[in-house]
Amino acid sequence: MPSYQRHKSAETQDGRLAKVLFLCVFMLMPLFATAQETPNSRQARQIFQHAYDHFYGSEGVSFLYNISILGLYHEEGTAWYKGKKSKSMHGKSIHWNDGKVLYKLRTNKKLVEIHDPKVNKDDQLLQKFKFYPDEFDYHIAKEGSHYLVTLKAKKGAKNTKIKEVRALITAGTYYPKYLKIKIMGLFWAKITFKNFKAGNISDTVFQFPKEKYADYRFEDRR
Repeated sequence: MPSYQRHKSAETQDGRLAKVLFLCVFMLMPLFATAQETPNSRQARQIFQHAYDHFYGSEGVSFLYNISILGLYHEEGTAWYKGKKSKSMHGKSIHWNDGKVLYKLRTNKKLVEIHDPKVNKDDQLLQKFKFYPDEFDYHIAKEGSHYLVTLKAKKGAKNTKIKEVRALITAGTYYPKYLKIKIMGLFWAKITFKNFKAGNISDTVFQFPKEKYADYRFEDRR
């Protein structure tokens, strides 16, 4: 498939993979304390935790993102998160999740799909790349006004397919600048963040404006 077609497709396998990796590493990762941590690894986990906490803070978060895999797949868009609520805009798709109902709007098809947000249709892929925090060694280094947190899979790690994660995090605010994720030792996926904002995200952001799309076709897929 030509690269320009891959760029335009919001539902390609690579696009789903990129989002799953994003969820695995930054959105679904509880950090567990271990008995053998060094001061450096302990600080690395703490800094990474601070960045993670922004996504589920009670005031919400918004940012622009750019996903790149092997230089072949690219996607950029805007996302908002607040607890179990989310919204994303990319290409010709807009998703609203108010915590109870997920609306997927396809502007090119004038279509709105209605989904149950609790049913994860990417679950099989998500499980394949599930993140296991204790199968990694953690390290932190100062890089200008940022922290570079590196996670490397331990020798003999049996569960994880993620071999390495590099996260550049701004000192002070703990806002993420980018995530680089190495999969199965074969290729890198990179997620870059811009205009990162934590706090003051209104719940109205996550409400689907049904009246605005009254002329669209609706499909209930719950």
